[in-house]
Amino acid sequence: MFFRAVIFFILIFLLYKVLKSFQENRLARDKEESVSPRIVGEDLVEDPVCHRHIPVSQAYKKDILGKPHYFCGKDCLEKYTSANQR
Repeated sequence: MFFRAVIFFILIFLLYKVLKSFQENRLARDKEESVSPRIVGEDLVEDPVCHRHIPVSQAYKKDILGKPHYFCGKDCLEKYTSANQR
């Protein structure tokens, strides 16, 4: 009877430790997510004519001499190409 009680208490203790470790892991994960949320952004590029910064997805892209150049609009693209053709 004594050995059954000892085994029972050992099993209860092990169950307690397992549940406690699961709870600590969950709390640590929740704290990490609340402290540093993921911020999803996009790279910005600078227009060489007017020097505005714009997202890559909204920029006009033109390869000049094998190098990509980004512009905020058609006006700046035309200004740059006409100035560099002379």
